[in-house]
Amino acid sequence: MDFLNFNFVPLPDASRLAITAIVISVVGLAFAKIGELLPWTIPFLSKYKEEISLSLAAALIGLIENALPSAYPDISLLVVELVLAVLAAIGLFKVLGKAGVKGFRA
Repeated sequence: MDFLNFNFVPLPDASRLAITAIVISVVGLAFAKIGELLPWTIPFLSKYKEEISLSLAAALIGLIENALPSAYPDISLLVVELVLAVLAAIGLFKVLGKAGVKGFRA
């Protein structure tokens, strides 16, 4: 019964929150771009933005937890946290560049 052998590595709450924040911001940016291109979609997209974002975040978290190898859970979690840290650093550099901070200008 090999099909009952599920790979599941639960993510810490901090990683879940970070993934949720990233998904919410990406969906918000995507909806803003769609709203620019198709203005008639703005009422629909603004009405369901939160529900769609949270549903996608939950699906992504479930996908990540099931995709991580359960043989090495500590290393798997460190890789996820490294990716989140890199994404946070990129976001910070973009914010500092837009603010005009010396050394971070785009």
